[in-house]
Amino acid sequence: MAKLLLKSRNLILVPILGLALAAASFFVFGGIGLIKLLYESLLAALNPAQGVTNMSHGQFVYQVVEYVHTFLIGTVLYITAVGLYQLFVKEIDFPAWLKVESTEELETNLIGVTVVVLAVNFMGAFFVGTTDNLLQYGAGIALPIAALGLFVGLRAWAANLPKRSAGKEARHEAASARHGAAASEPADQATPRPEESRQTYGPAKDLTFM
Repeated sequence: MAKLLLKSRNLILVPILGLALAAASFFVFGGIGLIKLLYESLLAALNPAQGVTNMSHGQFVYQVVEYVHTFLIGTVLYITAVGLYQLFVKEIDFPAWLKVESTEELETNLIGVTVVVLAVNFMGAFFVGTTDNLLQYGAGIALPIAALGLFVGLRAWAANLPKRSAGKEARHEAASARHGAAASEPADQATPRPEESRQTYGPAKDLTFM
């Protein structure tokens, strides 16, 4: 049974391959779309008489940011694929920032991308005006972001709790040791040492009466 479970870990190669292909698609199609957007914007700026639609500055910024968060999603998918490979198959000699030691790091990356996607959606609604009640739409986006932030904060606090407890115990033991040493010092001073109890009276005087 143990050998079967050990060999079954190679099944993780299937989602790793899927994540790698998805990341590649985000990179390729996102890069092509960004280059096309820049090309069309350049044509519209240089030749406005050709009928090319000239978008506003806010719409241009929004579309560029959309491509940026597309690349971020691809990056997180790639990091997730690399992390799963390192956790289940074999460690790869990557830089320190690409090394994944637990599944919590992968979850944190996904949470970060979720926050970015929600923020970009709100930015699009603000610049393009796709919604009438912007305040309600923003509150609906802020609530899940706050919940995710609270989840990450509580998990970090729970992870650091054993370290804090160990630090408090070490400080308590050190304080107890210092208190015990300070309490033993007066007793040592009250008991004279054999060397200190000997008094020197000088050379013996001759008491013979003449």
